[in-house]
Amino acid sequence: MVCFSLRCTLFIFALLLSLRPACAAEIPAKDRLVVLVTIDGFPSWIWDDPALPMPFLQRLAREGAVAKTMTIANPAITWPNHTTLVTGVTPARHGVLFNGMMVRQGPTAPLKLEPWKDKAELIRVPTVYDLAFKAGLKTAHVDWIPTTNAGTFHFEFGERPNAANPIEREMLASGAITATELKEFNTRNPAWRDVFWTRAGVRIVREHKPNLLLFHLLNTDAINHRSGPGTWASMSAFAFADTCLRELSDAVQAAGLADKATFVITTDHGFKSAKRIIRPNVALRQAGLLRVQGPTVATCDAVANTLGGSAMIYVPDKTKLATLTPKLKDLIGKLEGVARIYEPAEYASLGLPTPAQNDQMADFFVVAKDGYAFTHQPTGDDTVTDVTPEVYPGHHGYLASDAQLNGMFVAWGHGVKRGAQLGAIRNVDVAPTVAALLGLKMENIEGRVLTEALLAR
Repeated sequence: MVCFSLRCTLFIFALLLSLRPACAAEIPAKDRLVVLVTIDGFPSWIWDDPALPMPFLQRLAREGAVAKTMTIANPAITWPNHTTLVTGVTPARHGVLFNGMMVRQGPTAPLKLEPWKDKAELIRVPTVYDLAFKAGLKTAHVDWIPTTNAGTFHFEFGERPNAANPIEREMLASGAITATELKEFNTRNPAWRDVFWTRAGVRIVREHKPNLLLFHLLNTDAINHRSGPGTWASMSAFAFADTCLRELSDAVQAAGLADKATFVITTDHGFKSAKRIIRPNVALRQAGLLRVQGPTVATCDAVANTLGGSAMIYVPDKTKLATLTPKLKDLIGKLEGVARIYEPAEYASLGLPTPAQNDQMADFFVVAKDGYAFTHQPTGDDTVTDVTPEVYPGHHGYLASDAQLNGMFVAWGHGVKRGAQLGAIRNVDVAPTVAALLGLKMENIEGRVLTEALLAR
């Protein structure tokens, strides 16, 4: 009887072991693949639209772990949030505040945005791909920004592809892209570029089998700007992104990596629609604080650099700041559509640095009301206009705390719990979670590993 009971116990124990999900640690890091995908401008609220035409991503969400609400960082634009996704810290610490570096040019000159600065000049903290590279893992990216001359990628096909780079040479040799297409790459529309970025991602996976691939799709953002989020055109863009994602997944299967691969699919920011456009530089020009030459700002005592739902107001000559502050707060605060003006003492609450901590930061951070957005244009008579064909209805850049700016998050594959509902997360949580999937640990970060999404290690 005892023997029978023991045999039964052992049988049940063995059965339970056979049914236990595989742990992430059972496959060495050098054999794993983590694909971090950003679908640019994917608002969490689109998940609730029954007409969302993304059957592949929706299947991954059902089979994996999903957070339909992910808060993002200020400023709510592309480069700062892509950087947060790979550093686990907010822009106040990593230093990327714009889609490039904002450069001061003198006490009477407008600031200049320089996008192609080296990664080392832009990002002030380690990234997850730096960590993976130093750990001896193979790293790759397709259209991830900012990564210029990062030095910690084995394979890349960037936002500005270069015929001298290995992946571009491979694609030219195979006929996956022509010399003319490569030369004209950045003059083509975003959907066309997504096609070739997907081809590059497929090649990198199939031929080089990286451990970490960062992959960025752009067309959804472009269409949401032009047509507004949630429109038929917007939904078509998301459908196209779904096909690109499926192609990348098929490449993982073809490379024999399906049982070793994890997909982490997320976004940089959500989206809102606007019907009225605020033009703060027109107000500054009319007040005698800004001068134009043709359609551009020539000299200024104050100038606005706009981010869609917000604007950064600069006084280039710091000796004039104290004198101009009351005038600027009154002038900008009275504009139709302005919700609030933040001053440097309040920036920490927004996850932003002060100008003293990062000289790219503005003297005032101005946020638009619902239904309004900012544009940089300094010419014309009207400080507020209706949306025009030149100023599109779709915008981001509002406060990151705005629910419509929330993004989405899906994890699927090796090491991920099936059917996990994560509730609300933050985008600072993505980098440490990606690191954990690779058997790595990030230090001195603001985010956390999403352990509720992962199998026991």
